[in-house]
Amino acid sequence: LLTFKLKHIVMAWRSSGSNNNEMVDNLKRFAVITSQTIEQGFRSVDRKFFVPRDHESIAHADQPLKEGNIHISAPHIYGSALEALELLENSSLSFLNIGSGTGYLSCIVASILGPHSTNYGIEIHQDVVQHSLEAISKWKIAFDGKIPHLEVIHGNALNISMDEGEALVGFDRIY
Repeated sequence: LLTFKLKHIVMAWRSSGSNNNEMVDNLKRFAVITSQTIEQGFRSVDRKFFVPRDHESIAHADQPLKEGNIHISAPHIYGSALEALELLENSSLSFLNIGSGTGYLSCIVASILGPHSTNYGIEIHQDVVQHSLEAISKWKIAFDGKIPHLEVIHGNALNISMDEGEALVGFDRIY
């Protein structure tokens, strides 16, 4: 069993591609992505919009990328997390992404949940919020479909008020 797990982890790092579709094909091939819903989410959000500046040439590498405060995890990490979230396609679920970073994961979730969902990201670093908003704007231009509600807030998740807003009724999914 340990050998299988180690082999699976090594194989996940082989999920790179020369473009978004090839990366998604490899995530699928190595069983990082197993559901069609998550596959479609990945295909609708090109990672190239979200990587740190000057990293576009390796945007589809299955590796984390970091420049200053701006960090994007490896695609296989997001694939595993998204599969575990049990997202319902075209639903009215609410999603909170704590430490939303570049906005990549939030956009994948928003594209899966659809236009009737509510999606919030909270990020502590203002420069990361700015990068995220720019990346989300680029993605929205390229997105083929109705744009879901997606808001990124500059703040500390430890200071979320439980007495107002969405937090008052809770979130269906939190990452």
